[in-house]
Amino acid sequence: MRDPAKNQGGFTLAELLVATMLLAIVMTSVYTLFNSSIGSWRTVEAGFDAHQEARSFMSLFSHEFGNIAPRAGHLFEGENDSITLFVVSGPMNLEEGEGRRLMRVKYNYSRTKRAVMREEAFIDGPLPKLPPEGQSVDRGRIKVGKTFDAAVADNVTEFHIRYLWVPARENWDRLQPPEPLPPVIVERSEERWGLPQAVEILIEVADPEGRQEPYRLVSVFPIRVGNPRLTRADLDRLLGSAS
Repeated sequence: MRDPAKNQGGFTLAELLVATMLLAIVMTSVYTLFNSSIGSWRTVEAGFDAHQEARSFMSLFSHEFGNIAPRAGHLFEGENDSITLFVVSGPMNLEEGEGRRLMRVKYNYSRTKRAVMREEAFIDGPLPKLPPEGQSVDRGRIKVGKTFDAAVADNVTEFHIRYLWVPARENWDRLQPPEPLPPVIVERSEERWGLPQAVEILIEVADPEGRQEPYRLVSVFPIRVGNPRLTRADLDRLLGSAS
């Protein structure tokens, strides 16, 4: 029979080592979180929080990007430092009106101001339809109201936009889920191309007083409206040299 005395009291050396390691991991995590919180608090007290500036911009863009007008996909366009959307959302300039409205919204990076600028304007009439192949969109038919500009991120030292197109898989077994294909990533989006599957934005915000290292944030925003995917061959024809 097993001696009952051997089952009483104390931990084995292995158990003590495991407990010590777990405690060290927990305390390290708590210290890191505490130190990060203190750093952020001190920065906020000093008047500028690079983390908050970057995340506030991303939240604003995510909200508007999620409200793109489906019928305006052919008017979507952008470069690696600017993007133009037609959205159904509430305006910043409440003097011109309130509630959800169809608006043209432009984001662009101003290197001289070191700021991401946002321009909004109400659309006062119907949007032009997608013209036949070979014809450009008649933007003169887009009737916009008074524009309103505002900086939505300050002390920006780097800003970059990329456009992600995910090809549709061809010749796959319909009884099995298709394996995802790598996206085609381009630095611009032209009118008539329609909406990509996602947009990637990189923003880097610096502390103007140099108390902290610049804060860099990268986010990918998927398109939420119905958006048919193209095959790789069709994407090559659509995007041309951009791909």
